[in-house]
Amino acid sequence: MAKFIFITGVSTGIGHGLAMHYLQEGHHVIGTVRKESDAQDISGERFHKLIYDVQDSAGLPHLISQIKSILGDHPLYALINNAGIAKAGPLEHVSDEDFAMQMDINVFAVRRITNANLPLLIEGSRIVNISSVSGLFNSPFTGPYCISKHALESMSDIYRRELALFGIKVIAIEPGPIKTKIWGKARGTFDKYLDTRYGSIAPNADKMIDNAERHALDVSHVVAACDKALFANKPKPRYIVHKKKLLFTIIAKFAPDTLIDWMVAKNLKKGDKHRAI
Repeated sequence: MAKFIFITGVSTGIGHGLAMHYLQEGHHVIGTVRKESDAQDISGERFHKLIYDVQDSAGLPHLISQIKSILGDHPLYALINNAGIAKAGPLEHVSDEDFAMQMDINVFAVRRITNANLPLLIEGSRIVNISSVSGLFNSPFTGPYCISKHALESMSDIYRRELALFGIKVIAIEPGPIKTKIWGKARGTFDKYLDTRYGSIAPNADKMIDNAERHALDVSHVVAACDKALFANKPKPRYIVHKKKLLFTIIAKFAPDTLIDWMVAKNLKKGDKHRAI
């Protein structure tokens, strides 16, 4: 039976892949984009494109009104909080504006949008938060992003435990490097720190990005995890999507901090092994 699935940020990357997949599966997809020219390659009578910037808190009531109109008498089966950004750089030098934007888009907007959509969900509905392995592991020079994803992990746990009272399931998807346009956007962003005490890292920053991109998984791996989150009778609280899932889990959850610090420092000295985002 066709279901109504709302996804934030379907212009590119993971959101785009999810939208295409669920349309192909015969579901109705309500997807947000920031401008009309976005997601031009997604079409069909079951696709409902809404122009909305997740930072626009004042425009949220209008967005919900549009969603209600699309749903009619149908419930919203799933909300997928996908929209997000990644701000990289030494935490000492990341601007207050960039840090605030990181937190607003990746954390505060998720809460605003989730709360606004809760009246549309029923028992059996799902909320999926696209988090990251950066919500489990703190990498240097990705501080704002890691902090935001750690907050999203906490938020997912709290929503899951609170909304279980009403039969609504909340699941976090935690991808590692995924083949999206985020890598191209990240190249060159560290150059602004050349004249700081972190300048020795800057020449290797793009090499780190290239290394991570080479080991990135296809978006289809995130889609597969999301399928489990949406349609398994008893979905797991979280799904890690990583090429070395077991190794990453052991390091992130069980390795002593002193060992992790040593590993990170060693990789940074190599110049191109440590991923930048």
